[in-house]
Amino acid sequence: MKLEEAKNKYEGEWIAFRSFDESDNPEGEVILHNKDRRKFDRELVERCIKDVYITFTGPIVPEGYTVIF
Repeated sequence: MKLEEAKNKYEGEWIAFRSFDESDNPEGEVILHNKDRRKFDRELVERCIKDVYITFTGPIVPEGYTVIF
């Protein structure tokens, strides 16, 4: 599965993605996904999952909020 496909499939969730290549849209597999960050982190540690790309697939800033740097 491509990374962009995984982001669309698991929209609004945290995903741990293991990549098979290093292209702009790599092929790989979703090792873990969960909407709750704490549960996601706990399972990562319990399953000793390492060397994966971790990302949130929803909007970084919720609608109606503004970020100032």
